[in-house]
Order: sequence, then C-alpha cells, then structure tokens
Amino acid sequence: MRCSRCGKSLQGAEAREYRGQLVCEDCFIDVLSLPKACDPWAVRSAQTFLRGKNRLAELTDLQKRIVQFIEANGEATPEDVATAVGVSQQELAREFATLRHMEILRGLRRGGKIYFALFEKKT
Repeated sequence: MRCSRCGKSLQGAEAREYRGQLVCEDCFIDVLSLPKACDPWAVRSAQTFLRGKNRLAELTDLQKRIVQFIEANGEATPEDVATAVGVSQQELAREFATLRHMEILRGLRRGGKIYFALFEKKT
C-alpha cells in the first residue's frame, strides 16, 4: 500500500483513512492541522510571549532564511520563496503562519497573485 498524498510505502499500523483515502501518519497530521495565518489569538499570544524580546532572535534557521529572502527581494510569491529556501508549499504555509502571528511577514494580493512582504507596523 502507498499513501494517497505523498506516495510513501505504508506499513499496516501507519495507514490512516482520510476522506476515503489511505494516507500515512505524516499526511494525516498535515490534513488535520492546517495552518491559519489569520488568527487573532495566535497574534495576541505571540505579542505576549515576545514582549521585550528581539523577535528575529526567536526564529528557527528556516524562518530566518525565509525572512532574509523576502528582505532581499522586497516581496515574493509563495512559490518563489518555497523554491529559494527549498521547502514544500505546505511547510512554507506553516512557517508563514508563524511569521504572520509574530507580525514579521504579511501576505498581500496584487493582480490576482499572492505575495509575501515584511510586516509594517502602523504608527
């Protein structure tokens, strides 16, 4: 048996059913825990946790690479960012949600396309 989403070979106990398809445990977790970039409580929690701290010092290496790529380019499509830092779209979505909650990155739509850019505080 193979996972319907990623194609990984499944061992009996690893297989999970999701919407009529057999998926591996990793894909099952991915489909059940979709990232939400627009989550006011997550933003509030991040603000509370990061109060008085350097937000950029709290980032993982991958998050730092994402932010550095966007700093260097001003803004970029999710596809360009994923390619540049070598991650899947799903992994990028998770990292972007965290960076959005921390108010480091934001998303914007222009001409029917989505772009990531640095978060700008309004004064």
